[in-house]
Amino acid sequence: MDKYIENLKIKSPLIHNITNMVTINDVANIELACGARPIMAMAPQEMEEVTGICDGLNINIGTPTEERFAAMRIAARTAQKRGIPITLDLVGVGVSRFRMNFVQELLSETKIDVIKGNLSEIKAIMEHGRCEGGVEAVDKADENEIKKLVCAVADRYNCVAVITGRVDYIAAVRKTTDSCNLAEESQYLGKFRVAAVTGGHPMMKKVTGTGCQLSGLICSFTAANTDDKFGAVKAALQCMKRAGEIAAENSCITDKDKAVQMDDGNSIIGNATYKNRIIDAVYQNNHIRQEKI
Repeated sequence: MDKYIENLKIKSPLIHNITNMVTINDVANIELACGARPIMAMAPQEMEEVTGICDGLNINIGTPTEERFAAMRIAARTAQKRGIPITLDLVGVGVSRFRMNFVQELLSETKIDVIKGNLSEIKAIMEHGRCEGGVEAVDKADENEIKKLVCAVADRYNCVAVITGRVDYIAAVRKTTDSCNLAEESQYLGKFRVAAVTGGHPMMKKVTGTGCQLSGLICSFTAANTDDKFGAVKAALQCMKRAGEIAAENSCITDKDKAVQMDDGNSIIGNATYKNRIIDAVYQNNHIRQEKI
């Protein structure tokens, strides 16, 4: 992960976020914490200009409107034209036909570099189905089924595909230029490059927006490491998982099976404090840790 973080610090990419209205501030802060520079623009009239000066485009469909979808289309077309990597977060894609239609249209007309969603969201775009659990994953699958699904997404859309969960899975079609030593061979399944990222903490489920924050990290890491998007996405997943662990350690949440625990004799750590400590943990991991290396 170190080389990807170092590139983030050196390049400090400018990231255009058209993200969930609920989590705009959290996404901006976590991008700043990791070493990127966030910018937010919403009006379709400024999409081409704003996207054109950026190093990465982060699209999140969590709070859709006709105007926001129009802005996303313009931004995505501009990013593709200029070779700017695009991250698409499928928040609640199967909740409504409005979201699903937009995503299907966007994927048919634009090359997306990274597609991210939970198991239910990813299944929804592959099957044009519904997400009965809103933005939460309700589908179940074993490891082999999830790996097959994430590879299918990578193959269909020629992208780096991510399925998030207690374990995050990532896949990309293997390029002939990819180098691979024996230690890395387990990451490759036939024509696919595949990895699983473990870690994190159960308290992360109690915070609205950790998935949106993760998209911000993915876009930032990818923008700073365009020569290895698979590795960059994997590093972003590792960074977020580690931040969840550090935030728990700093909150005195020592029991992995508990969401909250007494901090001292009089107080309980809640999800608001934990959310802020995740952002602090990303900063610690990407800056203080690197300064010690």
